[in-house]
Amino acid sequence: MGQKQISENVEMSTAPHIDAQSEIAELKAEIARLRGEPVVQTAANEPGNWPEQINYHQQPMSGARLTGISNNRKAIRPSSEFPELPVATTDQTQMERDFMRWGYCIVKDAMTKEQVQRQIERLLDQASAERAAKVAHMSHRGAAQTVFNMIAKGQVFRDLAALEPIAAIGAPIVEDLLEKILGAAFYLATAHGSIVNQGGGRQELHQDQGFVPLPHPSYPLYCLIIWTLSDFDLESGGTYVVPGSHRNAAGENLVRPEVAFEDLAQERIIALEAPPGAAILTDSRLLHSGGKRTAIGTRLANRIFYARAVMRQQENQLVLPTELIENSSPKLRGLLGFKTHYGLGMVDGNAIDPEKPKIPIGELSMSRPEAFNQAFDWKFSQDAKNLAARDWDEFAEYLGD
Repeated sequence: MGQKQISENVEMSTAPHIDAQSEIAELKAEIARLRGEPVVQTAANEPGNWPEQINYHQQPMSGARLTGISNNRKAIRPSSEFPELPVATTDQTQMERDFMRWGYCIVKDAMTKEQVQRQIERLLDQASAERAAKVAHMSHRGAAQTVFNMIAKGQVFRDLAALEPIAAIGAPIVEDLLEKILGAAFYLATAHGSIVNQGGGRQELHQDQGFVPLPHPSYPLYCLIIWTLSDFDLESGGTYVVPGSHRNAAGENLVRPEVAFEDLAQERIIALEAPPGAAILTDSRLLHSGGKRTAIGTRLANRIFYARAVMRQQENQLVLPTELIENSSPKLRGLLGFKTHYGLGMVDGNAIDPEKPKIPIGELSMSRPEAFNQAFDWKFSQDAKNLAARDWDEFAEYLGD
């Protein structure tokens, strides 16, 4: 999944991200940890060097050590140069083998041409309408656009997220793979569309569960599905991955605090190649990033993120009436879910000051321009203010103050 960034040079999406201040703090904490003495492991009833203060909030994360790596385009090679790496296939046995060995697999012909076209038409219409309504999330000086909260923006998107065969003929295979990766009770974490034109697309290298403190469990907590609506390759901006960076043959994570896991990307980082209508499933521990498009034209994809069932609140707060939420203290609203952490918990793409909207950004169309002038709640947010302040961005409007 890609990173939600305010920077004009890094594509916005809903993958974990880290701001400069947090990155500096993480690096300082990592240095302090590396300089410290190892903790002696003892049984619960034996004496030892027990800490006197709670330090569980200081666990390291993977993001800070990966910054800048994906910018070295000369080091990135197309996946076709490595015959051992996964290619699009209809063989589920091979898909499972690829996923375990390399951290990703590619489902060939997961959509028919007609299904791809329906996704493209709705995505482009919604994206055009969001620009016209000035609620668009642009990046890379306008070379890329992210359409957030796809569930509210079209039945074709809802069918795809629900893995209905009417949206994707290969949905049963994809769903079976997801159940094996995450367990049968997985749920939707996010769904958004990606439009990348020439010059756009590059993200920082990251893990899709990079917001989870290290060390990670020996299995993925999430799985990202990239539905390719156009060709993926090096020039088109195909996703960059570090194959096999998720684990070793013994099942041990390769991204661990005590190892130089950033060196994995120095050894081999590749751009995925896949045809339109494929579904790319990735282990959320895999090192990867959005790829920069250098070719003329546009790369299109839908990125839908699923979570293991334990990664959620126990009690669903959707039953709470709107007026109760509005009259609650900011602290309580945050506890209910209206706060963000590493991009988690955003609303309408807003990862700064999310609130439950009265007028959300729903399904828009260029055929219904009368809907563009609504006072969308997002237009009063700090997120909108930041985007509208960019000298090149004419597609975000701020109505606050």
